Amino acid sequence: MRKKFITHFLQLFIFAVLFYAILCLFTGCASARPLVSDIGNGASEYRAIQEDIRAGEVELAITGTRIEERVSELERSISASQSRSEEIDGILQRVRARELDSAFIEEWRNR
Repeated sequence: MRKKFITHFLQLFIFAVLFYAILCLFTGCASARPLVSDIGNGASEYRAIQEDIRAGEVELAITGTRIEERVSELERSISASQSRSEEIDGILQRVRARELDSAFIEEWRNR
């Protein structure tokens, strides 16, 4: 009983594989045909829209890359300017902390 079931199953499996292979041979596989046929105006319009979308995607990718580069440049510039402003703050604090000669102050007032 079990042997008979296995042989029937194998025969059915082989038949299904052969049927599918013959069906693909005579009808042609879907990958061999274009997804959208050239019949009618809709297909050409669809292809034109898809080409526009692809071109837009490429342009967006390029723009995104450029923006990322500019942002990294801006971040470097900000960090560099922060260190410079800290240096300037230190210099100003040292200048303010210095005592000035009263004669120097009088000279500037008289100008």
